[in-house]
Amino acid sequence: MVSRLQRASKDDHSRWHGLRLLAGDKTTLALPESQSLWKCFGAHKGQQGLGAIAVELCCLFDLISRAPLCFVYAKACTSEHKLIHKLIHNLKKGDLLLFDNGFYYCLTFTKILLRHAHFMIPAKKTLHPQVLRTLGQGDYLCQIKDYNDNSTLSVRVLFVHRNGFRRRRLVTSLLDPALFPASELARVYHMRWDIETFYRDFKRTMQATSWHCHTPTSFHQELLVHMIALCLIRIAMLEASHLASVSVAQLSFARALTETRLFLKLLLSTPDVLMWSTIWTVFVQCCACHRVHFKPDRQFPRDRQQYRRKSRGLEKRPRGRKPKYNAVAPQQPERETLKDSKGRLYLLS
Repeated sequence: MVSRLQRASKDDHSRWHGLRLLAGDKTTLALPESQSLWKCFGAHKGQQGLGAIAVELCCLFDLISRAPLCFVYAKACTSEHKLIHKLIHNLKKGDLLLFDNGFYYCLTFTKILLRHAHFMIPAKKTLHPQVLRTLGQGDYLCQIKDYNDNSTLSVRVLFVHRNGFRRRRLVTSLLDPALFPASELARVYHMRWDIETFYRDFKRTMQATSWHCHTPTSFHQELLVHMIALCLIRIAMLEASHLASVSVAQLSFARALTETRLFLKLLLSTPDVLMWSTIWTVFVQCCACHRVHFKPDRQFPRDRQQYRRKSRGLEKRPRGRKPKYNAVAPQQPERETLKDSKGRLYLLS
């Protein structure tokens, strides 16, 4: 199933500038109380006594098919850096890996580049790289330093502005500003949020918060069954998206899960193997019928009280006449660079 999903992502329409878009992230799964599970995975510290038994799960996620390609898990409190290093060997030439700033580590970047792949990640607030050259407005070629072995790495740092959000810096190994414009990189990185919705579907819709295992072996088997079912659903949704000429994100995962249960029940009750292909075709057609309300680029105000008043219709109209137009003084753009006493240029957060 994974190889079938990988073949689907080799299509030129499924790539961005010839790059396969991947995302990596970690989540925590709570397991049932068992002595063998506790000895193997441990638990997080609870605020009031003992915490729940937990396992850290890290997935490599395809952003086009919206399916996991590979995964690793480890005991509770395992850092992101240890988990992502076990997944890097699955990267291939022409892959672009997106992850959040919790994975920021120069050794991780080096290992990704050795696989002839690329990365994009938000910069930490404490990062002030040295500027080598200005590539454009808010776009810089910088040099970051690994303080473990004092090695340096040339990266591209660009400032991203979105309405309602603080400005952000993205660090990437895609150094060509003509081939990879900053606006397109910002749009592509916004797709990383799909792995967060994948974990929501995995935990809530597929009920991966209720496990029946009591040993590490049974947990591994149960997790594999969940992943196999997930890949089966994503294959059907991928074919359904081609059939309906829409993206996979516009199809309902919850409805596809319901159709999968009916498909498996019908498949087991049909002894004629020749009818299975027909059942699969009907299954894909049913998945193509269920859409979600697609709202691209929707935004919410950061003020939670303002958002609640507006959503509940409690905002009061200001009394009196409308104020006349007053010219607003243009705001000065925030500084992006700073020179030190030796004349070297560094980026600000």
